[in-house]
Amino acid sequence: MNSFKLDCEIVTPMFLAGSFTSEPELRPPSLKGIMRYWWRAVNGTLPLKDLKEKESNIFGASNEQIGKSKFNIRIQSKRLYAHGYNPIPYKRFQFEGFDPGQEISIALTSYHEVSKLEDILKLSLILGGLGRRTRRGFGSLKFSDQELELENILELINRVGSGQYCIDNNRITLKNKPSFAVNNPYLLEVLVGNVYPSWEKLLDRVAQASHNYCNESLGSAAQSNKQNRLSSPIYVSVIKKREREYFPIISTLNTVFKDFTKNVNSPIQDQFKEMIL
Repeated sequence: MNSFKLDCEIVTPMFLAGSFTSEPELRPPSLKGIMRYWWRAVNGTLPLKDLKEKESNIFGASNEQIGKSKFNIRIQSKRLYAHGYNPIPYKRFQFEGFDPGQEISIALTSYHEVSKLEDILKLSLILGGLGRRTRRGFGSLKFSDQELELENILELINRVGSGQYCIDNNRITLKNKPSFAVNNPYLLEVLVGNVYPSWEKLLDRVAQASHNYCNESLGSAAQSNKQNRLSSPIYVSVIKKREREYFPIISTLNTVFKDFTKNVNSPIQDQFKEMIL
């Protein structure tokens, strides 16, 4: 059996819950879910048949010949404290979330080689987070040996993905878009912004940008028609280098409307990002 462990610090409030959604709970399936999501994001330009085959070999599939995933995850911690936080500061409701500054350990075991799985997990924690509102900076984690220079993030992306990314104009970008139609999200670019003195100020800025640039191209809850719901194609995660040094990292995926007649409002997406950076 092969294994590795990551010691992590919760950077921003984490809204992660189980069956009782009002009670915070650490859930390994949520972690597997974000690993699958970000693996797909950096491999999303592969032909669909190849993508599904490679994905199922790592994460499993309902096909009996493939079976479940090739690894197990455990999340360990001492007692974690939680309080109510406003996921949208200009609205009055709150979610119960695990407090920042607390520590958890993520242990992954497999009968197969784990170095690739370690890369996928680390990339997922840099670009994303755990729980609700992760696209707007909540649920961010910092692990103990985190490398946060753009070159290190690029190297990690290309180890997990198909090697199609490069650094251009101080951003990680996809070298060439696929020549065939792709109807699933794939990573287009990654940007790291300027320093903020606290996670609160950074998330307030993200919330204000979301309020100022409310547009379908930044995601839509579409409560009146859930079939047309679009999760935001832009992820904002929070990097903590040290105390009083917090940076936004913004990952842009291609926008996939269910209504293919709709056009992406790229200027609005760019303005949203610029306000945060």
